[in-house]
Parts: sequence; C-alpha cells; structure tokens
Amino acid sequence: MILILIISIFVIFIGLIVKFKLLGYILYLLPYIIRHIQNIKNKKSNSSKTEIFDEKEAYEILGLNIGDNIDQIEEAYRELMKKNHPDSGGSEYIAKKI
Repeated sequence: MILILIISIFVIFIGLIVKFKLLGYILYLLPYIIRHIQNIKNKKSNSSKTEIFDEKEAYEILGLNIGDNIDQIEEAYRELMKKNHPDSGGSEYIAKKI
C-alpha cells in the first residue's frame, strides 16, 4: 500500500515537472550544480594544503626574522605579492600560500 502511494507521488511529481518544463531546466543546470559541488569540495581540500602552521614558517616565507616590526612585514608582503601575483605571471599556489 505504501509502495503504491510512493509510486503515485513520484508519477505526479514527474508529471508536474514535465508539464512546467522544469525537467529541461533541471537537466540543463545539472552539470553546473555538479561542478559547483565539486569546486566546493576542492576548495575545502586545497585550503588545508596551503595553511601556514606556525609563525616561524610565515616569517621564512616573507624572508624576515622573528620580531621584525609591522612595517617590515607589510613591505615584505607587498614585494612578495608583486612578484608572485597570478595576474602578473606568478603562481596561484604561491600567492595563496603568501
């Protein structure tokens, strides 16, 4: 009895989809939805790969010593980003790491 109810609801749902041409839109958008979901998963996995784990590594990337003042840090960051920004031919991975 429940199976018949489920099947009839499914048939009604399919009928409504076809009637309002939603099936075409759903099929059209399906690859974009799948790609978006995959991108979200990739961003989550990539973000864990580019994390800086300690302050020492951050200073090494900037080419500074621990304890340098904020002005030196900001200047080193700007210079490093100028050299490695993806828009100017740099690596996207390195820019994210910075």
